[in-house]
Amino acid sequence: MVSKKKVAVSGAVAAVTLGTGFVLQPAARAEVPPVSAVVLSEGVTSAPFKIKAKGDRKVLYRKAVVQPGASTGWHYHLGEEIAVIHSGTFTRIEGADCSVKEYGPGESLVEPVGPDTVHMGVNNGTEPVELYVVDILPRTAAGPTVPAPAPDCAPTGARGGK
Repeated sequence: MVSKKKVAVSGAVAAVTLGTGFVLQPAARAEVPPVSAVVLSEGVTSAPFKIKAKGDRKVLYRKAVVQPGASTGWHYHLGEEIAVIHSGTFTRIEGADCSVKEYGPGESLVEPVGPDTVHMGVNNGTEPVELYVVDILPRTAAGPTVPAPAPDCAPTGARGGK
């Protein structure tokens, strides 16, 4: 039979001594830094941009996931948006001229503001596209985007849809 004794260790913490003389000690506390930060993703952009803030603004920080074959639908932004592609390949289609640009992991894009900047994003790949997004919006905005009709130049398969 193994004998067990309780031994007081630093006040209320107890260790158990087993018959073999082995003592179980409480786990050491990990040091917690007073301030810490974790980079979730980062990307590079060569797009020039300015953030224009008139009046109170709200800031949204979002993780967005676009599944293979899915799209954002045609839309425009109510405020400035900066996105970092964390994984997958994101295809952006510009409604004004039907130009197409692909973004991969480590790249960033800056979305223009207003109804004259209709565009959509599509995942033509086989893996989900994961983006980290910051939106700087008018305080009264219900959300970061407004759905828009498909422009006349919409390429085949890009009309409408989510």
